[in-house]
Amino acid sequence: MAQRLTIRRIAELAGVSAGTVDRVIHNRGKVSPEALAAVQAVLEKQSYKYNLHTSAVAFKKTKKSFWIAVGIPSSSKGEYWDLIRAGLEKAFTEYGDISIKSHYIYFDQFNSPSCRKAFEQIAALPSCSAVILGTTFVQETRDLCEKLDKRNIPYVFVDGNVPDTHPLACFMADQVSCGRLLARLMDGFTQDDAEIVAMLPERVGTRLSNNSTIRLEAIRSYFKESGTTKVLKESYFPTDNPEGARQAISRFLRDNPKVKGIAVVISTGYLISDALSEAGISGICVGGFDVTEGNTRCVREGTLDFLINQHPEWQAFNALECLLHYLLYGSTNNELRSFLPIDIVFKENLPYWHDTL
Repeated sequence: MAQRLTIRRIAELAGVSAGTVDRVIHNRGKVSPEALAAVQAVLEKQSYKYNLHTSAVAFKKTKKSFWIAVGIPSSSKGEYWDLIRAGLEKAFTEYGDISIKSHYIYFDQFNSPSCRKAFEQIAALPSCSAVILGTTFVQETRDLCEKLDKRNIPYVFVDGNVPDTHPLACFMADQVSCGRLLARLMDGFTQDDAEIVAMLPERVGTRLSNNSTIRLEAIRSYFKESGTTKVLKESYFPTDNPEGARQAISRFLRDNPKVKGIAVVISTGYLISDALSEAGISGICVGGFDVTEGNTRCVREGTLDFLINQHPEWQAFNALECLLHYLLYGSTNNELRSFLPIDIVFKENLPYWHDTL
């Protein structure tokens, strides 16, 4: 692994003191022309970009700590939101030279009242420096953001964006592109006279999540514009009851025998693949989202044909990094405000695929 370019490392390479490097980077105090040239040469050679670590010496003198609240869905190990948490924890470790305390408040991603309750807890916190939010439910997110705005508490989104809010940044894959890509792949992997079903999870309260709404509309748009003769259908399945999911899927396929493609609009494609296997149903293309443990298993087994990956770890890592940059310097790193890349993962490239930060 490459050595992190800290103030101390720059000083070693330039042959000057750490204090001299600190004065150059922060443009404070006098530095000799020779020392300035030596430091600048190192920065150029190392393709240095100003980062949070370079402020460690100055920051520690303030003895200030940041308290960051995180509101995201609960998740089993290896599933999508667990990967989000893993990215956050990696960032907390990476920036361990800054005093940060975290407080997680979880909600059920399939239950909007649960989200509202969790977000009310965040709004009631007596003090926090900043907030990281998963934007699963639009109205609940909007209501919390309005309260945070009134208290001048900065916040960053992961996994989506919500109109009429004011986050410092949001880190996500382009959800319209995700939906259209899922539709295009399902179109390409099924025969001309096939029917395709967009499979969505049953939820309590709000029927569709933020991203599911956008993806579903993008899928509909693709089939409307593509001129294909294929029929797009929609169906729902329970996520907390494997037997209920198997029965619901078996019943739907029995009533719709021309369905040859299942587009799973969220990251639990493995539930559909397992239900098909248990029901003895084959010959149907299944596509879904994200390289979770369950999805990886099904891709290896050949029961899940492909995955569209959104880099959840990157989303979370960048979210915390952005917040710290704002808390330290009062600005955000604009380079981190764009959509993250989208990968397509098949059985053939799964052994070589890895998401590294």
